[in-house]
Amino acid sequence: MTTLLLTFFCATPVMAGEGGGESSVAAAAATATEPWRVEIAKPDPLLEGLSEAEILRLGRQMYQDGLLPDGEVMEGYIRGDIEVDSTAFSCASCHQRAGLGSFEGGVVTPPTTGKELYQPYRRPPSLNDVDRISGRYIYAKTILERPAYNRETLKHALLTGEDPVGELFNDVMPRYPLGDRALAILVRYLELLSLDFSPGAANGNFRFATIITDDVSARDREAALQPLQRFIYEQNQQVAMFRNFIKSGYTPTGDMRYAFRSASLAIWDLKGPPETWGEQLAAYQDRDQVFAVLGGISNQDWRPIHTFCESRRLPCLFPVTNLPVVSDHDWYTFYFNKGYYQEGDAAAHFLYRHASTDGVLQLIQDSPAGRALAAGFTAGSDDLGQQLPVSLTLSDQQLQDPQALAALLAERKPRVLLLWADASVLPALAKIPGGTASPTQIFVSSTLLGKALAEIPETAREQVFISWPFRLKPYVGDEEGTGFLSRKPIETTWKSFGAPRITSRIATVLDSCVIEGLQDIENNLYRDHLLDEMSMQMDRVVFDYERISFGPGQRYISKGCYIIQLGPGPEPELIPRSEWVIH
Repeated sequence: MTTLLLTFFCATPVMAGEGGGESSVAAAAATATEPWRVEIAKPDPLLEGLSEAEILRLGRQMYQDGLLPDGEVMEGYIRGDIEVDSTAFSCASCHQRAGLGSFEGGVVTPPTTGKELYQPYRRPPSLNDVDRISGRYIYAKTILERPAYNRETLKHALLTGEDPVGELFNDVMPRYPLGDRALAILVRYLELLSLDFSPGAANGNFRFATIITDDVSARDREAALQPLQRFIYEQNQQVAMFRNFIKSGYTPTGDMRYAFRSASLAIWDLKGPPETWGEQLAAYQDRDQVFAVLGGISNQDWRPIHTFCESRRLPCLFPVTNLPVVSDHDWYTFYFNKGYYQEGDAAAHFLYRHASTDGVLQLIQDSPAGRALAAGFTAGSDDLGQQLPVSLTLSDQQLQDPQALAALLAERKPRVLLLWADASVLPALAKIPGGTASPTQIFVSSTLLGKALAEIPETAREQVFISWPFRLKPYVGDEEGTGFLSRKPIETTWKSFGAPRITSRIATVLDSCVIEGLQDIENNLYRDHLLDEMSMQMDRVVFDYERISFGPGQRYISKGCYIIQLGPGPEPELIPRSEWVIH
């Protein structure tokens, strides 16, 4: 990540707005008893005629995307006269989406919200100091003190890089030669950024929801709920223990103040067709606002839920779905991986790494899973600059008819066959004739075939390559991959075929990523700040995946997938034919 200036303001818990909840001038004015709120409540004549919603939209475009209100790229300069691309060097890339700053590579990027800027700052140790060692180290890299900004000095700072007393910012902080109206929009956006705490976290009591659709079996529903309910129970149990310690005279450290959070969980059951889910979700959220969605499970396309969370700026953390939305820019949902799409993409990278690009036929079962696998393969081929496959979408009847399948292969004579279909196609696969019409390689999806993988006929196993998005190497841990380590290694075998890994995956991210994220936001109870903090977490080795990793804007934490083949016999060995991440 790009690093920025050291002199741009302070860092104490904030209240309000864009990235937290929706803020408004009226709301700010209604409580304008503190000097910084009085400053924010003042209207800027340069913004006359623009609604607050429009100001927020245009300001967000400038802050997050580096684009001026007219859509042109913002002009910006660092180190005097070096022009930078503001779309890659946006404010949010360093100051973060919630505007609360970051610390990386020994450089502090201080908060840039109105509440922080419009109050005087003095470097701790002082009033409101944080007492953890890492916090002091961070603060020690900021300026000693500065007076409060006001609207005019903030505008001057953005144009010239000078704070209210003429102190220059770090020279990697861009200076923006903005026009008066664009500058007023950006400043107004900063004033309203993270102005009010997000709903669902009153008094540090987190209200969560999980989402389950009515196509999920009772067994899978229980598997998804069990780790969530245990998580909530343990959080509240720890809070009770902590309070007893306090009553006994124990003085907590600064870190411990945020280590224990009381929490509750609502279950949002979705029924009926997916096009009705948005309305159902809105009713749930309007009736009982939650801070974030935890887990969740569906066998259908997650898109309606994804779209709702984007529109409400509601974090959705690690739903169990093989049909996530694959996007480079959407922000509010963390997924385990890209599901079926990722398996198709892995097949493309493997194939084009080991063979020429011609003669690939993609047979697609007319289903969401088949289409997602095909989309991943096609996108992977396109990214690699390779020839795209011939793609045919077939009905179940066509795929299950050995004569029709044999006739199609005889006509097309593919060198490589991508068979994106479920287990119902296996009998026909067994009857694919040999000879010159037979493809030399057949790719299938382990997630789509499930337990039936072991039924792949032995006569075809030398031809069949399988995408496998889970861990293969031995892992030392208990049966769920959580809790105290056991001494016995757990290794993936044919018995793992078809295991949805619902409980272990949810438990793993709850007990590590989510807990850490909730602690890291301390008393800054903003949804965007939670996602900012989680985006900067360290890589982890976990039970189900070889590793999971994070990064700014990255929303798929497991990025790998093996290509494997099966050995002979009724209990076949899993033979890796690729590394975890195929480049």
